[in-house]
Amino acid sequence: MIQNESQPIWNSLEVVKLIIGAITPIVVGILVWKLNEAIKRFEHRQWRNQKLIEKRLEIYDKIAPQLNDLLCYFTYVGCWKDFTPEQVIKMKRTLDKEIYLAQPLFSSHFFTYSMNFVNLCYEPFVGWGKDAKLRTKFERRKEANNNWDSSWEEMFSKDEKGKDGKAKVPDPKSVKEAYIKIMQCFSEEIGFIESRTNIELGSSPNNIR
Repeated sequence: MIQNESQPIWNSLEVVKLIIGAITPIVVGILVWKLNEAIKRFEHRQWRNQKLIEKRLEIYDKIAPQLNDLLCYFTYVGCWKDFTPEQVIKMKRTLDKEIYLAQPLFSSHFFTYSMNFVNLCYEPFVGWGKDAKLRTKFERRKEANNNWDSSWEEMFSKDEKGKDGKAKVPDPKSVKEAYIKIMQCFSEEIGFIESRTNIELGSSPNNIR
């Protein structure tokens, strides 16, 4: 009787073993497939991030020198005397285009900081079909340029308050602060170096007029 009663139990164990033996390769195969898919997704993200960083570096190489030229011009440091007002106004058209094209590849902070900087340097919407004006004074520039063209003076904003109550010609300190924010944003979003909080810039002259 004992042998007869244990026989079904023995058969059940054998069936379970067979089922487990059959299922194990399937389970292992699924796990391996899942692991391979996860590795592929990780590698794709790594490749995509690398390409994004490379593209951001290309954009930095295009935009950063122009931003620096504007910084110099509007704060009277470095190469500010190398540019005519016409050239600086032309910079805005080029820079606007490149900032808008770069917008999808950066955070919203980058676009905001960039446009804040540009708007500190230029006074837009001064008339239908007219170029933006330069938010800076021209007197010192006139003194430093022996080939000064008096027609250029119309390209500068008048030193008065706009409709928003703010001065049309900002303090060079504000221009520097706006520039630093863009450079810090570049530093963070390029991702190769730690975000810079101590970017040093040249000192502007005190007797600007």
